[in-house]
Amino acid sequence: MDNDRWSFVGFLILSLLLTYQCQSVFNWIKGDNHSKVQNQIDLIENSNCRAKSKADLTLPRNTVSQIPKFNELRSKIYYKNRTSLVQMHNMALNRAMFYSYIMQKLNSSESFLIQPNWLQIGMSVTADMNGNKDIFNGSMVAFDNNCYYPNWMTNLNFNNTLPLFAAKSWRADDTFDMGVFLREPTGRTNVVKDLGSGANMNYTNEAFKMSPWYKFWLPDLKSDEDSTLKFTYSVKIKYSNVTGKFIHDEFETTNFFGPNSPGQSDKDERLLPVRFTDPYFDCGNSNYWVLSAAAPIVDYMPRYSNFTHLRRPRFVGVVTMDMHFQEIDYNSCPASIGNPGPCHLCGVARCKTVTTGCKHKSGRGFRRGSYICQCKSGHHYPWDVKGPYLGTDLEKATEEEYIHSYECIRTDFLRVPPVVENTEPVSFEGGSSGKFQTEGIQRRALKSVVDGRESLERVRVRRDENEEKEKKKKRRKRSTNFDEVAIDKMMKIFKKKAAVTKDNCHTMSPSALELPGSVAYGADKQFEMQARMALRISHFISNFMQNTAPDENFGYMKGGGRLHYEHLFGEVIANVMSDFKIVSSGIFYEPYVFEDINGKSREFFGPLAYKADGNYYAIDTAGLKERYTDADWYRVIKERWQTNTKGVLKYRMKNLIRSDINGTSTIKHEHYPMGYWAPSVGDGYWTRPVFKCDGRVDDWVVTYVVPFIGKNGIKKTLHFKGMVTVDVPLDYLDINQCTQPFAIANAFKNTARCDYRTQTCSQISGYKFTRGNYKCACKRGFEYPFKDGREWVQGSLIELEYQKKQQGLFNLYDAMRCRVSGASGVSYSVLTIAFLIVVSAANMVGLL
Repeated sequence: MDNDRWSFVGFLILSLLLTYQCQSVFNWIKGDNHSKVQNQIDLIENSNCRAKSKADLTLPRNTVSQIPKFNELRSKIYYKNRTSLVQMHNMALNRAMFYSYIMQKLNSSESFLIQPNWLQIGMSVTADMNGNKDIFNGSMVAFDNNCYYPNWMTNLNFNNTLPLFAAKSWRADDTFDMGVFLREPTGRTNVVKDLGSGANMNYTNEAFKMSPWYKFWLPDLKSDEDSTLKFTYSVKIKYSNVTGKFIHDEFETTNFFGPNSPGQSDKDERLLPVRFTDPYFDCGNSNYWVLSAAAPIVDYMPRYSNFTHLRRPRFVGVVTMDMHFQEIDYNSCPASIGNPGPCHLCGVARCKTVTTGCKHKSGRGFRRGSYICQCKSGHHYPWDVKGPYLGTDLEKATEEEYIHSYECIRTDFLRVPPVVENTEPVSFEGGSSGKFQTEGIQRRALKSVVDGRESLERVRVRRDENEEKEKKKKRRKRSTNFDEVAIDKMMKIFKKKAAVTKDNCHTMSPSALELPGSVAYGADKQFEMQARMALRISHFISNFMQNTAPDENFGYMKGGGRLHYEHLFGEVIANVMSDFKIVSSGIFYEPYVFEDINGKSREFFGPLAYKADGNYYAIDTAGLKERYTDADWYRVIKERWQTNTKGVLKYRMKNLIRSDINGTSTIKHEHYPMGYWAPSVGDGYWTRPVFKCDGRVDDWVVTYVVPFIGKNGIKKTLHFKGMVTVDVPLDYLDINQCTQPFAIANAFKNTARCDYRTQTCSQISGYKFTRGNYKCACKRGFEYPFKDGREWVQGSLIELEYQKKQQGLFNLYDAMRCRVSGASGVSYSVLTIAFLIVVSAANMVGLL
C-alpha cells in the first residue's frame, strides 16, 4: 500500500513538472483595435455605467471615419455605407435651421404665445425618430442655461427663462407593452423626456458624462467670433390669406442668423454647421452606444428687451441626432485614397496583400468580416473559386486554411493598351445636360513603309453594305445581352430631356414635359432619405392633429394649441435649406382643414419653399391662380387615401415631463402613452419625371408625395387631411443599364455593352443621369487581359469606344472582353509519366 501511495504522489509531481502546450488552430488570429473597442463595449452596461468615468464611456477618437462634412457634400460621393450618416447630418441641420428661423421670426412680445411649445417640440423630436425609422435611435433639442423662454407655463411670468430645458426622444423596447400581442419589439415606441428635469441631469456641467455635444458651441458668451461662426440667411416669402391672391405682389425678405455655411477651402472643424461626437454610452436614457450629429440653434438674446443694441445673435441651444454605433459600418481595409484616415479601425482586415486587395462590404455594421478580398490587377482567381473571398470566411478560417488558401494566381502575358498620338474629337452624349460632351479621342498612327516613322492619313470611305456584312461575318461576334431597341429608346429619352429648357418649356405640349415612369427606376431607393424629410413632416402633423385640442391644458402646462402658418413655412424652408438635393418642398392641406390661430378655416393653404439661382423662396400656393388640388399628383394621393386609410401604422410616444418650474423631478404626462397613426415611407408615391415649367423650379424633377392623417371632429375615425411633397432633380438619379428581368420597369435595362459571355455587369454610383455608369467584371474562369491597374472595364469607356467604332475610328471596343484564365505554370512528376508509359506499353503488348 505504501508503495502504491508513493507511486501516486510521484505521478502527480511528474504531471506538474511536465507541461505541454496545445496549439489551437485559431492561434494565428491576433488581437487588434477592433478587439479593444469590442472589449470596451462589452464592459459597459446600464447597471454599471453610472459608476464609470467619462473616458470609459467614450470610444477612441476616429473610431467612426469618413464623417460627412457640410462643405464636401457636393464634391464627394458618399456611398451607401454612409448614407445614414449623411441623413443624420442633414436632419440635424434641418432642425437647427427651423428653430433658428422660427425663434427669430417670432421674436417679439406679440408673437410670444404662438411660438412652438413643449408639446410641439416633443412631437417634433418624435417625428424625427419615426420619420427615420431603422436609422436614428435618438433626437434632442437642448437649450443652454436660462436661454429658453417658455410660453406654456401658466405659473411663470412673461420674459422669464427656465434654468434648463431639453426634449430628448429615444426608441424604447415595447416588447411587453399593452397592445403588442406578438411580444416582439415594433420599433414604433419612443420615450420623450425633459432632460432639464430630475436629479443630476445638468447637461451643461463639465462632469455630466452624456453631453459631448455641449462643448462644440456652448456656452456662447463672447461676441468676438459671431461673424465667423454664424451665417446670415435670407428667405423671400409671399403670404396669402385669400384664395387666388397674395397679400403683396412682391416678396417679403426675412433675414435670420443660423448655423455657419463654410466654403470648400475651410478646413477648420469649428466652422462646420454640423459636427459629430465620438461614440459614447447614453447612460440612463437609451443605454446604447451612440454617435451624435449636432447643430447649433441661433437666437437674439436677450429676447425681450427695450435696449435692442444689447442684443446679439447667440448660440442658445443644440440639436442632436443619435444613431446606434454598432449599426454604423466601418472600413477595415488599410488607409488609402478610397479609405482616407485618420481611422482607428483601418487595417484590421486579414486579406493577403501580395495578390489580393481589400474592399469594404456595406451593411454589416460593427461586425468582423465586413470586407472582401478581391484579386489585384494582374491576378485572377483559381478556376475552382468563385471570387471574391469573403471576410467572414477569413475570420473563421483555421491557420492551415489561411496559409494555403485565399490567394490569387498571377496572370501572365498581359497586354498593354496601345498608346496613339493623333487626336480627333468625337461627340458623346452623356445625357446629363442639353449639350454634347466632346472629348479628344486618339487615333491610331500607322507606320510608313519608307522609314517606319511617317504616319499615313487614314481615309474613311463609305463601304458597300454587302462588304460590311461580309466583314461582320468574318469577325468573332461579341456575345450580347443588350437590346438594340432599348438602346434606341434610351437615346430618345436623353434627346427629349435635353430638348426641354426653361426658355422653351412654355411653348411645348404637356406630353413633351413628361418622361415615362420607368425612367425614374431606382428613385425610391436612391432618394429615400429625401423622401424621409417629407415623411417626418407627415408624422409631425398627423401626431399633432390627432392628439391636440386648441384649449386643452394639463395643470400648469398649456396644451398644443394650434399650428401657426409660420411653423409650417419654417418646416418646408428647413427642408430646402438642409439638403442640396431637395429643390422644393411643400405642405398642402385639404380645403377648409387648416385653421388659423383665431379658429377660422382657410379654403386653401399650401406653403411651398424652393430654391432658385442660389436664393431661397417660399410662397403660399393658395395665392396662385391655379389650384394645387387639380394637380395630378394631388388627385392620385387623395383617391388612394380619402376613403381608405388602411395601411397606416400606430406609433406611441411616452412623455416624461417636469414636475415644476425648476424641474425637481420627472413625472409621466397625463396621456401616457400617446398614440397616433401615420404612414410609412413605402406609403408615399413617386411621380414620373416631369419638367416643372412654373417659373420656380424649371427643371426635370421626380416628386415624392406622402399624406398626413387626422381625425374627425369627435376624434374617432381617421381621415385624409393633406399631403407633403419634396422635389428632387432628375439629374441626381443614377441609371441602371445592366440586364434585368422583363417584369422590372426600367427604361435603361439591357443597354450595357458588356460581353456577357465573359463578363458580368454591375452598376456604379456617382455618375448621375448619364449612360456608362456600370462596370464589366470578368466571370468565373476568365481573367482581365490588360496591364493597366484595373480589374474590370468601365462602362463609360466601353460607350466611348463603341462611339469611335461607329465613326470608323481606331477603337478597342472588340478587345474589351475577358479571356479564358490560364495557369501561371505547369508542373509534372517523372514517376507518374514513367508509370503511365509502362501501363501503356503493357496494354499494347496485351493487344498484340
